[in-house]
Amino acid sequence: MQSSTRILRKIYIFINIILLIQTFTFGVNIEKVYVGIKYSFRNFRTDGTVILVDPFSRNMVVYNLESKQIVTAYSSIGSYVMNVYQSENDYIIVDRTTPKISKINPYGNLIKSVSFQKRIQSSLLQDNVLYILLEGGELYSFDKDLNTIGTYKFSGSPAYIFSWNGKIFATYLWNENYDIEFVNEKPQKIGLTTPSILVGDILIDTRDGQLYNLKTGKITKISKYISSAYYDGEKYYITSMAGLSLTIVQNDSVQNSFKVPYTPTFVKKVGEYIVILSAPYNKVMVTKDGKEINVFDTGDYPFEVFTLKDSQSAFSVYCSDSGEFYYYTF
Repeated sequence: MQSSTRILRKIYIFINIILLIQTFTFGVNIEKVYVGIKYSFRNFRTDGTVILVDPFSRNMVVYNLESKQIVTAYSSIGSYVMNVYQSENDYIIVDRTTPKISKINPYGNLIKSVSFQKRIQSSLLQDNVLYILLEGGELYSFDKDLNTIGTYKFSGSPAYIFSWNGKIFATYLWNENYDIEFVNEKPQKIGLTTPSILVGDILIDTRDGQLYNLKTGKITKISKYISSAYYDGEKYYITSMAGLSLTIVQNDSVQNSFKVPYTPTFVKKVGEYIVILSAPYNKVMVTKDGKEINVFDTGDYPFEVFTLKDSQSAFSVYCSDSGEFYYYTF
C-alpha cells in the first residue's frame, strides 16, 4: 500500500484541482473544485477536513475544506468501506464486507486490524470508544488502539446503533415486536416503522414521518418519507420527499412548514440560511424563511453540505457522482 499511496499523493497534491466556473449569480459567488473521488455516499468530517472513500475504486482522500486542497490520498482501502474515523493522527477503517476494522497511520501503513465472522451492520465512534454492530445483533466495543473492551448481544438483529444522553442504543426496522433497545435494558415497542435517523433528542421514523423525542417521550407526526434532518440547538429542520417540504419543529410542535420546488434530500442551517439539496435534480435551494427560495445548479448528485470555518454566509457541497466540491459564498 505504501508505494501506491505515495504515487497517489503526488498526483493529487500537484495537480491543479481548482476551477472557477461562475461568479455573482444572484449575489452568490460559485466555485468548483474537482477532487476525483466519486460515489462516496458516506463523507466523514474531521476537524477542517473531509474524508472521502470511493467504494468501487477503493481510493480514499483527505480533503481540506478551507485550503481547497487534497491533503493526502490512499489506495486499496478495504473491500467495501462503510465508515472512516480519525483517531489522533491515524485513521480507523470500517470495512463492511471483509469484514474487519483496521487502523492505518498517515502513510497508509497498517498498524492493527480486527476481523469478524459476520458482516458489520453499523458502527459508531463515541467518547473515544468504537462500537461495532454485527449482523445478528452482536455489539463489540474497542478503545482507540482497537483493543476489545466490551461485548453485548441485543435481543434481535437491529439495523443501527446510536448514542444518546451517554447511552448506546440500537434501532430495528419493520419489527413488530420492538423498535429500540438500549444496552442493558429491555427492548421497547413505541410504534415506529423505520427509526433510522437520530438528531439531537429526536429519533426519526423516516417511512411514516414520525418524530420520537427520546427526552419527552412524545411523538410528532409530519409528512412521510423523511430524507434528512438538522438540529441547530433550538429547532429541528426536517425534509420530506413525499410532501416536497421542509418542516421546522420546536418543543414537539410544528413551528413552520413550506414547500420546495425540487425533491429535498439533505438540509443544513448555515448562518441565517437554510440550505436544501436535491440530489435527483442537481439543485441547491437556499432560503431564510421559506418565503423566497433561490435555486442554484450544482454538480451531479449533490450529497452533503459542509460549513466553512468562521463563516456564516458560505458553504460547500460535495457532489458524489461528479467527484466535485461546489462552494457558494453569499
